Amino acid sequence: MRLSLKTIVHDFYDLTRLPLGIMAALAGLTTGIIVVLVEEEGQTIFTVIPQYWQLALFGLIIPFLIVGASMAINDYHDFEADRINKRMDRPLVRNPDLNPNNVLFLSLAMIVLGILVSFLLFLDNVLVTFGVSVISLLAISYSMWTKDMGFIGNLTVATCDTAPFILALIAMGAQEEETILVVLIMAALTFFGVTGRELIKGIMDIEGDKITNSQTFAVRYGPKRAVQLASFFFIIVIILAPFPLFVKFHNNYLYLVFMLITIALLLYTVILLYRDPSIEAGKKGRHYTRTALWCGAIAFLVGVFSV
Repeated sequence: MRLSLKTIVHDFYDLTRLPLGIMAALAGLTTGIIVVLVEEEGQTIFTVIPQYWQLALFGLIIPFLIVGASMAINDYHDFEADRINKRMDRPLVRNPDLNPNNVLFLSLAMIVLGILVSFLLFLDNVLVTFGVSVISLLAISYSMWTKDMGFIGNLTVATCDTAPFILALIAMGAQEEETILVVLIMAALTFFGVTGRELIKGIMDIEGDKITNSQTFAVRYGPKRAVQLASFFFIIVIILAPFPLFVKFHNNYLYLVFMLITIALLLYTVILLYRDPSIEAGKKGRHYTRTALWCGAIAFLVGVFSV
C-alpha cells in the first residue's frame, strides 16, 4: 500500500518526537547565546543572532538528528511492548505498512549525519564531535539495553537530554565562571526533571513492560515507589529553580513566571499520582510533566534577556 505524504510526515513527526528535538535545540541555542552575551563585549541579544545565525542553524541540526534517531530506534526496539500497551501514538503500531527495518536504517543514517555535521562545524574542537558520538551511543544503549535495567535507563535518558547544555558550553569555549555555573544549573534542572518524568512514564507502560520483562522501576518496585522517587527529583528541581535568578537572570520576571508554572505542574502531577498511581493517572502525569519541561525550556530561553 502506498503511503500518502500526510501519513509519511505524521509518522516521521511521531517517530522522531520532533518537539523533543526542538527542546534539545533550544537548550543548545540558549547556552550559546548566554556564552556570547557574557564573554564578548558589546554584544546584545539583537546582535548575536544576525552574527551567529549560520552557526546556530547548522548547530541546531545536530540535536534534531540525534534526538530524532534515538526516539525512532526506541520505537523499533519497543515495538512488541508498545503493541501490547496499545500505543497508537507510535507509528510502528498504528501503521502496518511501516517497515521496522527501514525505521532502523533511517535512524542509523541520521546518527551518522549528526556526527558528521558536528565534525564539519567544529573542526577545531574535537571534543564536540567526541561528545556527540558518546551521546549517540548512550541513546542507542538505552533502547537496546539500559531501558530494561530500570532506574539506570531513566538516568541514561536524563543524561542525553542534558547533553546539549554541556556540548554547547564546550563548542562556544565558555570561560566565565558565572556563565558556566548558570548553564550547569539549567542542565541540573533538566536532568532531575527528566529523571522524574521517566519514572512517571514507567507507570503508564507497566502492563506491556511486565509482559516483555522490561525491568523498569515501576515494574520492579511498584507504581507507588516510582511516584515517591519521582517526587524526590521534582523537589530538587523546585530547590534549584530560583538559583539562576541570583547568578545571571537577575530580576527576570518572565523566567520566574514560566518556572513557577513548571513547578506547579510537577507538584500537581505528584499529588495526582499519590492519590491514584494507576495507568490512566500515569498517562495524565506524562502529559503534565511534558508541559512542565516545555515551560522550563521557555524559562531558560527568556532568561537570556537579562544576561
